[in-house]
Amino acid sequence: MLEFTPDLEINVPNIDGQHRELFKRINDVLAMGEKSAGKEETDKTLRLLEDYVVKHFGDEEALQKKSGYPKYEWHCEQHKLFLEDFKKLKSEYEKTGPSMEFTLRINKSVIDWLLKHIKFVDTELGKFLNSKT
Repeated sequence: MLEFTPDLEINVPNIDGQHRELFKRINDVLAMGEKSAGKEETDKTLRLLEDYVVKHFGDEEALQKKSGYPKYEWHCEQHKLFLEDFKKLKSEYEKTGPSMEFTLRINKSVIDWLLKHIKFVDTELGKFLNSKT
């Protein structure tokens, strides 16, 4: 399971809270794979994750734009690339259904990206936002 640790906090309460929720939803998807949940239940959980990712990215991008974040365009591009990869992964899932292989791919694709993104990209955003207060 994925754990939100203190080193992932960027000290922007709204974003940190949303990151915690993303971790919860990713863990929900992983749990579906571990317990070999049915397709309907896994579909619903995957949709909830995707919806929340879109909401989080939108909120984060709005905050960047409002604050005049100088790397706004680049940051948005990173979000866009992730969503494209996530949609490919979801499309593959729709063809094959829930499986241990899908759970492993979620681990590799989604979790690796999210951890790196928070640690290196969002941390920089957090420093910028905190310097403005």
